[in-house]
Order: sequence, then structure tokens, then C-alpha cells
Amino acid sequence: MTVKTIVLLSGLCIATTVSAQQLAKAVDCKIVTTPGTKVVINGGITFTGTSNWKDSGEVFIARNSGAGRENWADSTATGVYDIASNGMVNFTSDSLQFYYGNTKFYNLRVAGDSGLYLSTDAEVRNLLSLDKALLFTSAASKVYVSNPATTSIQSTNNFANSWVHGRLERAANLTSPFYLFPVGKIKAGDSLYAPVKLTKFNTTTARYQVAYFPDTPFDRINVMSPPIDHISNVEFWEITSDIASGPDDDARVSLSWRGYSRVSANALTRDSLLVTQYINAPPFRWDVPGGWVTGNAAGADSLFGYVTGTTTTGNFTFAERRFTLGTYSPFNALPVKLLYFTALPDNGKVRLNWHVEQEVDTRMYEVEKSVNGTSFSKISQQTSLQKNAWIYTDYDVSPVSGWNYYRLRITDKLNKQTYSGVAKVYFDKNVPVVKLFPNPATEVVNIQLPGAYAGKVTLQLYSSTGALISSTRPSSSTVQLNVQQLASGSYFVQVVAGKEVKVYPFVKQ
Repeated sequence: MTVKTIVLLSGLCIATTVSAQQLAKAVDCKIVTTPGTKVVINGGITFTGTSNWKDSGEVFIARNSGAGRENWADSTATGVYDIASNGMVNFTSDSLQFYYGNTKFYNLRVAGDSGLYLSTDAEVRNLLSLDKALLFTSAASKVYVSNPATTSIQSTNNFANSWVHGRLERAANLTSPFYLFPVGKIKAGDSLYAPVKLTKFNTTTARYQVAYFPDTPFDRINVMSPPIDHISNVEFWEITSDIASGPDDDARVSLSWRGYSRVSANALTRDSLLVTQYINAPPFRWDVPGGWVTGNAAGADSLFGYVTGTTTTGNFTFAERRFTLGTYSPFNALPVKLLYFTALPDNGKVRLNWHVEQEVDTRMYEVEKSVNGTSFSKISQQTSLQKNAWIYTDYDVSPVSGWNYYRLRITDKLNKQTYSGVAKVYFDKNVPVVKLFPNPATEVVNIQLPGAYAGKVTLQLYSSTGALISSTRPSSSTVQLNVQQLASGSYFVQVVAGKEVKVYPFVKQ
């Protein structure tokens, strides 16, 4: 008789026999909240008690297609999670963790350095805590917070480094203060936190879903003018609800801006910002629900703030799901020609790169630095080369230990000034940093490596199922990975430097 043992090792289920060892994905797994410890039962995993699940590697939970239930959560007829449950599942790994299968948590906390990736839908029935790393969802999935309290999504650091990179859905039935949707995306090496606030009209429960896209809005030149002079060229949100008609999903929308948005640095000009929606007017066009008045833009500067619609919006259907920043003023920039601005430690310095297009109207770039993220001072400048496309490189030769913050001040030929987003980097000579962008990608993925990595590390490309696609040892610190032939979906680049292995996710559109 063959003896077979199932053990839990670094978050992976390993199936072993006396003659061989094979890697197995966990199936038929569930979480319960009675006192106890982690155990393995019948080829699955049962997590019990409020103990944290901490893991230094990747975790794969796979769907058992032959089972009557799906995946690893809520595997009883009545549901293992009820309002009396108090279990907290923590993800605190320094490596990205992956979950496959529809999942229900009571409390979920993401606090690791690399984050958590959910390939299918997940529900959080009480508290979602985003304290450090990103919570990724696939293009076809979402995380749903079913607790309608406005405080059911929390962060110990005000979402500075942790938000939902994908689709976030919330149940809502309160009219105050507001429901925050901490969403964003990573694009071109820039972490774009792009939250939305919704203030509900009545106390009937509705479910709202929000996602952010740092891309050109659909049909962007088709605007209702006036009051709209133009809308953003670089970003938009999708906001939908589960209520097709009537007032029960009506809510006032507040859209945020960041340095990437390129709103005006002048407060009076910035006050011309609008919440615009692509609606069936008819015909379909970008319009301003409820009209426009001054005083709706709230933010101390051009780097972050909110603009709020003048009235409640009731059209959260799929056809009218698109929202973006607009402006009444022709002097509020909004369109951007800066593709990315990155900062990376490199041999005792910080290397700064920015990629621009159509810079014929740009006169000068000034690099500004801060050690606290708020007070910036100029450290260098470069004159525009007047190229159709160009990548600039500069260095900070005196970075401080700890966090360093950088931004570009861009001056055009009319002496109008706009700012890039803030690129931050933790400088430690003993900690190399890798950056991967754009994300999502369509043709290429840029990988920026520390100079010391050139010729000494291996880059491995994996599919979301863990299949190795390619492997290379780059001779340069800047690598362009051609992904044009890849099917749309999620992929991961693994950087192997000696015994150190880091995983970086990206999405191929």
C-alpha cells in the first residue's frame, strides 16, 4: 500500500508519496472561525481561529470543477460566515500571493510588501483593511464588500500605499458621510491612487462598482460645449450599480485628481473642474449632469484633490458607466504628454527617467525633490529637445536614507507650468529596486533594473497558471519585453538574483 501524506509548506499544498514528490494545488478549501490552528483535511485546507496566515511564497488555491461547491470558501450549505464571526485573514508576505476561485472572507487584511492577487470574485463580509500593499483583481473579477457601513473599508496609512488595483464593489445604504472607493492603477512605473467618493441619495441598499483606467476616455472630443471646454485625455472611471432605474441608486459623485491628471496649478483655474459623464443626452456625448457651478473643486494644490458633481446622478448603467474630469476653462491642462516618470536607486544614486511625446510646445523640465512628500525644491533642469518622442535621464547624486520623493515641473513656451505625478523611492544601498511598466501593457513591458543587475540576474515570464513562457539574462539595466503576441490576461515577471526571487505582476490587454 502506498502511503500518502498531505502537508502545508510555505503556503503550498505538497502531495508526497514514498516514491515521488509532486506539487499540488489546494482544492475544496474553506475558512472557519472556531478556535484552533491550520490543518489539512481530505486534500484541502481548513483555516480555523483568528490566527494569521503568513507566507513567504506564492499561494495557489484552485477550483475543484468536479465538486458541487466552488473553491475554498463558504463550503457549507448555510455558509461558514455569519454576523457573529470574527475571523481575520491576514496577508503579510513580501511576495505576491495568488488566489484562484470565488472566495468569501469575514475580515480580510492586505499588509504585505507585494500584495494579493484575486483571479476570480471575492467577498468581504465585514471589514476590508488595506494597510500596505495592493489588492489586485483580474480584468474579469472584483472584490465585493457587502457590509454597508461607510467604515467597512479601512487603512492605517490613509491608503497611501494600499488600494484596489482593479474593480471594487460596495453595498451602500447610508446617506452620510460618503462611501470611499479606494481604487487605482499602476501605469508607467507610477502608482496612481485614484479614489472616488459617492454620497447616496436615500437609504435603500444599492451595490456600486468602481474601476479606474489611466487611459484616453472613449469618444473624448464629443462634448457638450458649453459648459465643457475639454475633458481629460489620460484617465477615466467606470461606475455602475445593480439598480437599473429609479432613485434608489442616485448618488453624488466626487472624482479625484493626482499629478498624472495635469490639472492647473492655479487655484482659480482649478476651480473650473467638472465631473463629466458619457451619457445618452441624446445622442451619446460627454455632459455635466446637473450643470456646473464654482466651488466644487477641493484640494490644496494640483497634486491631489476632489471635484464633486453639483447634483445626484442616477445613471449608473453599463451604457452610461464612464466618468472623467472635465473643465470649463481652456487653461486647465488635463491632457498630458508625459508617458511616465520613474525613480530608481542605482549605484549610490537615484536614476530619474521620463518619457515624453509631442514636446514641441515644451520649453523646460525641472526635477524637484522632497524628503517629506510635501515640500519640494529644485535639484536640476533640462531644456526640451523638441522631439516627437524622447526618454530623458537625470540623477539625484545625494539621496537621503529612507524615502525620497521626486516630481517634474514642466514649463511650456507660454510659461504655463504643470506637474508630473510624484515618484517616490526608498533609498537603501543594500536594497535593489526593480520597476515594471506600463501596466496594463499592450505591446511592450519596460523593466528597469539596478545597474548592478545587468548581466547578473535572470528574468522569467510566467502565465497566471504558473507556466514558464520565456527566460533571459539581460545585459542592460533597461529591458523591453515584447508581449504583443501574448493573449490578453494576467502574467508575472520573476527576477532571480542569486537566492533572491521577486515577482512582479502585469496585465496584457
